[in-house]
Amino acid sequence: MNWIYFGDNLPILKKMPDESVDLIYIDPPFNTGKTQKRTTIKTVQSENGDRKGFQGKNYETVELGTKSYPDSFDKFIDEFLRPRLIEAYRILKSHGSFYFHIDYREVHYSKVLLDKIFGRDCFMNEIIWAYDYGGRSKSKWPAKHENILFYVKDPNMYIFNVDDIEREPYMAPGLVGPEKARLGKLPTDTWWPEFVGPTDTWWQTIVPTTSKEKWGYPTQKPRRLIDRIIKASSISGSVVLDFFAGSGTTGESCLKNGRNFILIDNNLSALEVMAQRFTGIEDIQWNNFNPEPYQKGTKITSRKINPEFDSNFIIFAAGASALRGELQKDLEDQMEFWKNSPFEWVLQLSAAKKGRLARELICAWCQRKGLLVEHTNNPNPSLLINKKKISIKMSTRWTDGKYKFQQIRETGYDNVICLGLSPFEVHCWVFERGQAIANATLQHKGAKGGEYWIAIDPVNPPDWVNDKRGNLDQVYRDLKRL
Repeated sequence: MNWIYFGDNLPILKKMPDESVDLIYIDPPFNTGKTQKRTTIKTVQSENGDRKGFQGKNYETVELGTKSYPDSFDKFIDEFLRPRLIEAYRILKSHGSFYFHIDYREVHYSKVLLDKIFGRDCFMNEIIWAYDYGGRSKSKWPAKHENILFYVKDPNMYIFNVDDIEREPYMAPGLVGPEKARLGKLPTDTWWPEFVGPTDTWWQTIVPTTSKEKWGYPTQKPRRLIDRIIKASSISGSVVLDFFAGSGTTGESCLKNGRNFILIDNNLSALEVMAQRFTGIEDIQWNNFNPEPYQKGTKITSRKINPEFDSNFIIFAAGASALRGELQKDLEDQMEFWKNSPFEWVLQLSAAKKGRLARELICAWCQRKGLLVEHTNNPNPSLLINKKKISIKMSTRWTDGKYKFQQIRETGYDNVICLGLSPFEVHCWVFERGQAIANATLQHKGAKGGEYWIAIDPVNPPDWVNDKRGNLDQVYRDLKRL
C-alpha cells in the first residue's frame, strides 16, 4: 500500500517505527519570508473583455483558483527543522539515503544541523540544481540554483545504483569511441552552463505552465529530477518517504518506478492537488482526508474501508490515550463525542468488515515487527505463528466503558488477539484459548454455542487480565514466545 497523510508531519513521523523506510526526499519550505502562491487562469471570449484576440474579438482573464502556503518561520532551524530531521534519521533504514532540498538562504545552517544528526562522514554530496526562470535582480547576482544535500545512514552500506542513472551525451563523442558515446557519461553533482545544454546534468527548469506535468502548485518540482534520485538510491519495492509532499511528485515518481511511497503534507491545497493527480490510482490509503470530491469522477476502489482511517494510529498508539479522567468518561457516556474521533467511521462497519480490518492491521503489524506470520485469509484462525493458530477479535468501546470480544467459545484457535477501539485510544491483548473461555460470559439470556464474549474495562481491567495496560509491546512479547 501507498500512504498519503493530511496533517502536521511531526506527530505522524513520531508514530512511525524505527528504520522503516529506504529513502527520504524532502523539499521543505525555504523560509523565504513570503507566501508562495500560484494562480490558475483561463482566457474566455467576452464582450466586456479587456484584451483583444483572434479576429479582433474581446477576451477576459478568469481566475480558476489559487494554491498557496506561508513560507515564513520563527526559529526555522532549531524549532522547525531539527525535531523533524531527528525523526527522519530514526525512521531511515541502515542502508537508507536522505536528500534535503533547500536554497541559498538556509543551506549552510541546514548542513551544520544535518552534520550533527547524521555525522559529517555520512555527507556524500551537495547537488546543485540550476534553472533559468523568473526575474533577474539588478542589485545582486540573480539566484538561479537550489541545493540538494545528500546524506546516508551508513557510509559503508548504502544503495547507489550507478547503472540505473540516466546518462548524458558526451560533448565530443568522436574522442571517446563509439561504445562510450553510445552509453553516455554519468552526470555530476552540478551544472556547468558553459559546457552543457539545458537537458544535461541537474539542469531541470521549473515545470512549464503549459506542461502536461503542471498541477498548479507553487514550487512544484519536475518529475525527472525526482526520478533520478529515486532510481539511484532505492530499488524496486523500496519505501520512499516525503514528509513535505506538496503536489505529490515523489509519489508519482514512485508509481512510475515501482516503489512504494508515504506522503505527508499539512496544506489542504496540496492534498487537493494530490487527489486530482492520483485519480483512479489504486492501492493508496488516504488518512484524515477524503479525496473523492476533488477527483475527476473516479472513486478510489482499492480499499473497501473508509479512506480517512489512520491505521498507523492504531498500530503505534496502542494504550496511549489522548484524554484522561473526567473528559474521557464524558466521551464514553455521550456517543455524539465519537464525531470528534478519527475512528468514528468504524462504528458504521458491519461485524464482518470490522473483523477483516482487525485481521489486516494485526497481520501488517506482526510482519513489520519481524514475526514469521502466515495469513490464512480465514477469520478463525486468522494467523499462524510458529504453527500456533491465532484468532483475532475486534471491539469498539461503548457507553458502559467495556470492550466486548465475541464468539470466544469458537473452536479452531490456540490464542486470541483482542483489539479494542474507543474514540481516542486503542488497546490490545493476547490470551490463550483456555484462559479466554474460562472468563467468557453469555452475551444474552438463552445464548448458546459460540455466543459468549469476554468483557474488559481498560480503566479497571479484571484481575485475570495479565497485561493491565492493553499494550502492543506486551502482545509482541507474548507472540514472540510462541
